Amino acid sequence: MDRLKKIYLLLLINIIALFCVGIVVQYSSAGGKWVPFAIHQLVIFSFFFLLAIAMSFIELDFYLKHAYFFYIATVIALLVVNFFGLHIMGATRWIRIGSISLQPSEFAKVGLILALARYFNRQSVYKMMEFQRLFKALIIIFLPVFLVLKQPNLGTAVIMLFIGASIIFTAIIKRSHLIMCGTLSILAIPAVWPFLRTYHKQRILSFLDSSVDPLGIGYNAQQSQIAIGSGGLLGKGFVSGSQTQLGFLPEKRADFAFAALGEEWGFLGSMALISLYTTLLAIIFSIAYRSKNYFSKLVSIGIFAFFGSHFFINIGMTTGLLPVIGDPLPFLSYGGSTTAASLICIGFLLSSVTSAKDLKLSSRFHPQEGP
Repeated sequence: MDRLKKIYLLLLINIIALFCVGIVVQYSSAGGKWVPFAIHQLVIFSFFFLLAIAMSFIELDFYLKHAYFFYIATVIALLVVNFFGLHIMGATRWIRIGSISLQPSEFAKVGLILALARYFNRQSVYKMMEFQRLFKALIIIFLPVFLVLKQPNLGTAVIMLFIGASIIFTAIIKRSHLIMCGTLSILAIPAVWPFLRTYHKQRILSFLDSSVDPLGIGYNAQQSQIAIGSGGLLGKGFVSGSQTQLGFLPEKRADFAFAALGEEWGFLGSMALISLYTTLLAIIFSIAYRSKNYFSKLVSIGIFAFFGSHFFINIGMTTGLLPVIGDPLPFLSYGGSTTAASLICIGFLLSSVTSAKDLKLSSRFHPQEGP
């Protein structure tokens, strides 16, 4: 039990530390004011952090039983967005309930994790070798991905695909099927090009050649790199970043929050954040690796992919290593839906820890035989 308590507390401390860094960035993004960004994040985090702790007292069987319900609810919410969503900045991604705006695509990632984990939990090793079983899993993945692409939201769709691929790989699908799906995915990349929105194409072209439209579509990426580079080793100081405070850095509170951190806190501050995120991923992977409950194992792998893909894509696009596709960094970037979905994922991890009699490597890394 001591080991369980240590993992539980270590996970909570890590999340609180990441959030504190995020509050500092949001406070600075508003020019040294709590409103409107920092106070909003504080309220959202406080509520869903308590919810995550409450989730840890619920048995995993409850989440297993209601996994498909949550998945269907998020898919319905995505359909509602497509018909009745708010159209903001060329995209329809939000729905308004009273004074609250929600982004269902963030919760759809969680629904996808639960649905895939339950699906593969009920399949035997031999059944998983059948391509028909894999095809059903692909339907579970591509239904929300298709609805998200219609918004359009390329970044979220990419993360969903990564989550799905990670869970499928963990479920030990037949190697030939994995090779076939991987090959088809690579061959399908050129076929996707005609269906991309114009600004998606421009972002990719700008990434390949930074001289393409530097004051237009390439402006965000260039300003982000300037902000990070100008921070040097120790940074320019709290609420003292010129790119951030003078308005040159776009979306400094959201997608480019890491650039704002890099400018004001420098290389050491950036590495401190990266260390916290690396620690978070290590904790999640440890829970997945040592879990004896197969449903818990798959959920943990999906959550690892959730945070890992957000971390990799956001850091990559702010530093110029990847195209700008608009993915936030959980706990650092501004966004109530992203923060809420992230803390719900943490709640599932805490439940995995408290539901286990002991976290140790199981003797069989296989799902239970289905009925």
